Amino acid sequence: MKTYNVAVAGALGLVGSTMVRILEEYDFPVNRLKLLESKEWVGTPVRFKGETLFVEEGTEDAFEGVDIALFATHEAVSAKLAPAAAKRGAIAIDNSRHFRLDPNVPLVVPEVNPEDLKWHNGIIANPNCTTIGTIVVLKPIHDISPIKRVVASTYQAVSGGAIRGQLELKKQCVDIAAGFEPSPPTVFAYQIAYNLIPFIDVFEDDGYTREEWKMIHETRKMLHVPDMAITDTAIRVPVLNCHSVSCNIETRDKVTVQQAREALSKAPGVKVVDDIEKLEFPQPIRVSGGNLVHVGRIREDFSIENGLNLFLVSDNVRKGAAQNAVQIAQVLVEQGLVEEWQRRTS
Repeated sequence: MKTYNVAVAGALGLVGSTMVRILEEYDFPVNRLKLLESKEWVGTPVRFKGETLFVEEGTEDAFEGVDIALFATHEAVSAKLAPAAAKRGAIAIDNSRHFRLDPNVPLVVPEVNPEDLKWHNGIIANPNCTTIGTIVVLKPIHDISPIKRVVASTYQAVSGGAIRGQLELKKQCVDIAAGFEPSPPTVFAYQIAYNLIPFIDVFEDDGYTREEWKMIHETRKMLHVPDMAITDTAIRVPVLNCHSVSCNIETRDKVTVQQAREALSKAPGVKVVDDIEKLEFPQPIRVSGGNLVHVGRIREDFSIENGLNLFLVSDNVRKGAAQNAVQIAQVLVEQGLVEEWQRRTS
């Protein structure tokens, strides 16, 4: 089996370290793995496939000889280093928002639009975590009848604020349980313990947040429906991991609950968890650490002619970021696109 030199930039963060773990779990054909970080972390040991690797500095020259580069970095770093990696013959798969809406960069979820990988120019964008979980569920329904409108409410875990976000929730819960005032927020705008924060990311002039617009624009791009009507409300919730989404979907033609359920049960990356008698539905505590998007509460919306309601949960660190990036790399390998890119750049 052919093997590949792989780099993970931002290898010590929550997403980057999960990328490394998933490369091992998936038995990805790695020849050499380079772990890249900022200068102060150089030399940090990381275990991979029974060996101890040491972190190197993430510079432009670090991508020499790399075939696939996974980026779990801030957008400023990705903006600089992803093109440098592509220039050196690597295919860069970037998890930041920097390239997502660039018309010259494919935005890909392998279960939804793998065909878009064929027109890449050395950089592929990983969508927003909430978009990924949602679109995996929307696509099977869209294939039955084109979706006209989506109304989404997203309930996003504190892991969206990385390890610091998780620690902030834990610390505040401990403080309150001990009878003390909760420690002041540093990651989130307000106390997150026993609270909901009804916005995520910065506000735009129209009153929507950047997080809400990510789902809108990214869904349109991947489904190739630039005028699809989508609206979203993003909410931070005191859950450690996994993002949840309540979706109201309007299709062009009637899609019955049974049709939707059958399509979703056959869809790659999806698990239908929807049993009223046993009260089994998607829950973050059961999805965390898993690879599938769970969907349930599938029911007709009687207020409109062709409407469905459903509720989905996905692991935002895995499927919403690290796992999706590795899946993209798998498709690149399977389709011979790594070698094709190297021929184009040699």
